[in-house]
Amino acid sequence: MSNTPEMLFAFLRDFFYFKPNANLDVEKLEPDYVLFGKALVYFAHCLSQYNVFAKALANGDLSHEPPPSANEIAAPLKSLHANLKHLTWQSKQVAKGDYKQRVDFMGEFSEAFNTMVKQLAERQQKLEDEVKGSQRHSSALEQINLLLSSLTDYIPQQIFVISSDNNRILLINNMAKEEIKKDPDYLKKLLELLPKHQHSHANHFDVQFNQDGTERYLAVNSYYIEWHEKNATAFVISDNSIEKKQIKQLEDYAYYDSMTRVYNRFYGMLTLNEWLDNKNEFALIFVDMDRLKYVNDKFGHGDGDLYIINVVKHLCTFSENAIVCRIGGDEFMLLIPNINEEAAHNRMKEIQFAIQNDEDLKNKNYTYSISYGVIIVEENNELSSSNILSIADERMYENKRAKKKKRMVKT
Repeated sequence: MSNTPEMLFAFLRDFFYFKPNANLDVEKLEPDYVLFGKALVYFAHCLSQYNVFAKALANGDLSHEPPPSANEIAAPLKSLHANLKHLTWQSKQVAKGDYKQRVDFMGEFSEAFNTMVKQLAERQQKLEDEVKGSQRHSSALEQINLLLSSLTDYIPQQIFVISSDNNRILLINNMAKEEIKKDPDYLKKLLELLPKHQHSHANHFDVQFNQDGTERYLAVNSYYIEWHEKNATAFVISDNSIEKKQIKQLEDYAYYDSMTRVYNRFYGMLTLNEWLDNKNEFALIFVDMDRLKYVNDKFGHGDGDLYIINVVKHLCTFSENAIVCRIGGDEFMLLIPNINEEAAHNRMKEIQFAIQNDEDLKNKNYTYSISYGVIIVEENNELSSSNILSIADERMYENKRAKKKKRMVKT
């Protein structure tokens, strides 16, 4: 009598209580249980990744690398991880004086956080109102100007006060002086990027420009004021370059496949569902790489990775508006707007030919090849995203079977 049930039970027992000893030789299972055994091992692997990541979060370690996108079990934890990192960023923003930040995903903490930020904003507004009121008293205007001149050197933002008549600098703080020291034309370049005739009481501008090969992102608040009986504009400038880069990095982590640098499954499904909701007309092409496992097993994962990268290289040539997504190890999805089925097939045949004749195949003992399935989604479509993917997947397998049959006939 088969001991398959005992083997499965022992694996689960060891996994939960003696994890280092957990091992399941699926080849020794009854044939009907091999697939289940493989799935069970993969599930245990995903759960182990989940536990490691959960412990890191419990210890407050937000720098721990999340499990890969294929681990769907860890998706809620990855979402929590992203939310906590965003909350950290929001807290830093509040510390810098950005009181527009709000939290809406942590229950009572959200209420307390939002109340605190609101109170800080109210206090800030109250302080600003008091300053404005003081400025209306001409007898105290000179003293206030002197006071402000002294305080600006302790403010982390750049501050310029310039004459409205000739752009002459009337006041500059230490942070602004550092910028002028690095680039004497800094203020001139900045003023050229700002809109003209900005004489309302307060304006906000987001400015992006390249400085010595580095992209900079500035938040500029301007105030039309009187300074020693002269019309002037005060500029309060915050450098948000680091935060912008961090946001871009987070977007990369969320939307891109780290190996191939094309979009990942999350972004692909997000786009697919968005196009379906908007009743777009498009083609979905499901692509599967042929014999990647053989290349990995026979020639090593270095060749396998090169295979994947070169296939992506050619898929990205489909068209300028094609969205290429890696949705699995050797599976890809292409979304192409406004294309008919014949054109999609013809273009994929050209790409297939280019893949099979790739320059990197010289002196190799194998060939590159893909199988694909095409489905055209029209404006009146009523299929769900999963149904559309299933149809494209089946058509891909039809393409794969047809190629195998053709090879068998030739031999």
